[in-house]
Amino acid sequence: MITPANPVQPAPERNGSQAYAFLQAVRRLGPGPHRFREIIHQTGLSKSEAHRRLSQLVDADLCRRPCHGQYELLSHTPAAPSGPASPPLRHPGTALPRSPLLEALLNELHERTGHPVLLHTYAPLSGERLCAAAIGAHTPRVRRELASAPDSIGILRQAPLGADAAGLAMLAHLCPDDAQLREDLRRVRRDGMARTCSPLPGWSLVAVPLRRLPGACAAPGAEPAVVGALSILHPDAAAGARPTGYGLLLRAAVESATAPGSWSGTADRAPVRAA
Repeated sequence: MITPANPVQPAPERNGSQAYAFLQAVRRLGPGPHRFREIIHQTGLSKSEAHRRLSQLVDADLCRRPCHGQYELLSHTPAAPSGPASPPLRHPGTALPRSPLLEALLNELHERTGHPVLLHTYAPLSGERLCAAAIGAHTPRVRRELASAPDSIGILRQAPLGADAAGLAMLAHLCPDDAQLREDLRRVRRDGMARTCSPLPGWSLVAVPLRRLPGACAAPGAEPAVVGALSILHPDAAAGARPTGYGLLLRAAVESATAPGSWSGTADRAPVRAA
């Protein structure tokens, strides 16, 4: 006679404890679908009792039947805590060509830093920088911070080029003559990055210029000096000495992503490491 591994006695149910014990016993079988006879052996219940309890789990959306005679417990991701919705930081007037390679770059930078990564472009007529995309602004902390400073949202979307690092990274490369640049812009051009406070209190921006969109064909002599900028929005308290490291990471990622022939696929790229 086979003895059940973790028998569940079919005692009368009064408060749901037996149902919970049955669920735990089935869970101990591990992930994936299991045959009905395995579940009977694991729980020690009769066929009719095990079938009744499994039917209850199916009705409660805790279990499914992938095929006849098999059952699989479902794993549900807990609902996100209630809080302010993530405000869109993208300016509605921006229209950059859609590029899966660019999206991959933004997502990779967000995964490596854990902070929002913003893509910016500029409007020549108004002299403003515009946010064209934002990855990572949906996290609970960023949502709370933006909700507590709603005025910063509009400035993150749109601001004069000289307002912060994102605009300065582009502004430093829009003037062809280095001699005509202010000292701070010459430093941005020399370092290949800009660092300033951000419109969001307690957060800063580090940005690098984007001379070409990833995947775009190089056209020597016909390319604009800059098409946009990439920036990382990071909290001041957690940054410490990292802003320069973030800037070096951004610069290396952009150089790797926009080098001719380097974006035949993400697997072909050399890994980019933060300093």
